[in-house]
Amino acid sequence: MPPTRPSRDLRYPDYLASDNRPAFDGLRGLGFLLVITAHVPSVWFFGYLQGWAAVWIFLVMSGYLVTMLMMREEKRAGRIDLRAFMVRRFFRIVPAYWAAILIYWLACYSLPPLAEDYPRFMARLPAYLAFIPEYADTDGFSIFTHAWTVGVELKFYLLFPLVVFLMLRIPSGRFAAVAVVAALFAAHGAFLSAAYCAILFGAMLALALERPQGYAFVARLTRVPVAVPLALIVALLVLLHYGERFTALAAVVTYLLAYTIVQEAAVSRMLTWRPLAYLGQRSYGAYLLHFLALRIGYMIFGDDSTTSGLLAAAFCLVLTVPAAELLYRAIERPGRDYGRKLLSRMSARAPELFRS
Repeated sequence: MPPTRPSRDLRYPDYLASDNRPAFDGLRGLGFLLVITAHVPSVWFFGYLQGWAAVWIFLVMSGYLVTMLMMREEKRAGRIDLRAFMVRRFFRIVPAYWAAILIYWLACYSLPPLAEDYPRFMARLPAYLAFIPEYADTDGFSIFTHAWTVGVELKFYLLFPLVVFLMLRIPSGRFAAVAVVAALFAAHGAFLSAAYCAILFGAMLALALERPQGYAFVARLTRVPVAVPLALIVALLVLLHYGERFTALAAVVTYLLAYTIVQEAAVSRMLTWRPLAYLGQRSYGAYLLHFLALRIGYMIFGDDSTTSGLLAAAFCLVLTVPAAELLYRAIERPGRDYGRKLLSRMSARAPELFRS
């Protein structure tokens, strides 16, 4: 009998020992690059990449990370500090989002080629400011349509911890409850329902991996050569060419995420490549700003040929990356730091309020 290949799975104790997932930055970077291709229809072969589907990477990843971190906080402290969670999420998401709204407003107001976008942007501005950008474009696309993902994720952050971690006290019932809700969203079939379904798929992955039996099951499913997930990606792209198969998309992305976690050794060299990881670390700001950069690229190079589309996409990347770095340094990082300071002050005041 030939010797069996030693398992390269990330060991379950090692999985529990760290919250860091190095490959995730690379996945975010790849996702951002694919999103750019989705907005360049003049490059015919970009259509085969189905770049719009890359948003599902961010959605599934958000569901996984938030759930994993909350489960570990509950194990460590015995409860979820919902106030701290909300403060961290607010300062992680909202300041950069508000800054992006201001940047797009200034661009639409001051750049003559974007003059026709200004009234549409102003009509949708109340929805943007009210954190419901996913409902802003009911009468057509706009220059800030891609911000719909911010609205979906904010709703998830607001409701998921309350329902799953405060109302459902029995951990064993959480997976079943999340699975039922995900199935209902999948059955509904609408675009936003599919987005929430994707986030819940990520949450189910986290709920499974935190338990020894679940981790062992996922490890068995992912104990395959790299060729298998690559073949799944190709099959998914072919399937998406014939229609929007949201549930299949969420399932494949969840499997790929599980593969990068458990089979970390098989993908770490590619997904931790420094330029790709850096792009992933700045992907939130880059995602918010990329469509404006692309529109400016169209002003310069046009959008009526493959060559002009490629030049506009390259210009978008060249402009967006330093802009995202500036947004990170000026808004995102100071916002996170302020959030941490605010939590420290709130924690320091709590004993005094209790004594009084």
